[in-house]
Amino acid sequence: MSSEASVTNPPTFFINLPTTNLEKATAFFVALDFDHIKLWSDDKSSAFRLPGANSQVSLMIHVHDRFKTFNRPDTSIVDAFKSTEALFSFMAKDKASVDAFIHQAVNAGGKADPYVLKNYGQDMGMYNRSFEDLDGHIWEVCSMVGLCPGA
Repeated sequence: MSSEASVTNPPTFFINLPTTNLEKATAFFVALDFDHIKLWSDDKSSAFRLPGANSQVSLMIHVHDRFKTFNRPDTSIVDAFKSTEALFSFMAKDKASVDAFIHQAVNAGGKADPYVLKNYGQDMGMYNRSFEDLDGHIWEVCSMVGLCPGA
């Protein structure tokens, strides 16, 4: 899927991440049904909208040289396989959708559940699973299944 009309309704929040292989990373996120915005992509960056109800969020993946232009001088790009830079979370409509998305990530080459919350987060009112993308970035997929204790 490719979004060509994205300029008229641009995303309202952007996540920018480095990648060591733009072609493979682009194919990975396309396989997860992220909407590839080709109008904003080139040989150094790929732009996407997150799937479903999260479509107002954009993911921008950049080769290291391009990513460095958006950072403070004299800083290093984090190796996401060795350090946690951030945790990226988005919602799915129900538990089955969470599980289906994790399965889809694995089929695209990602790693399922690099960590698991106790009871998959149900003690906090959600069903939560995670996956690691091809560059080691950790993503959570969640569904609200109840209230947090004390709410």
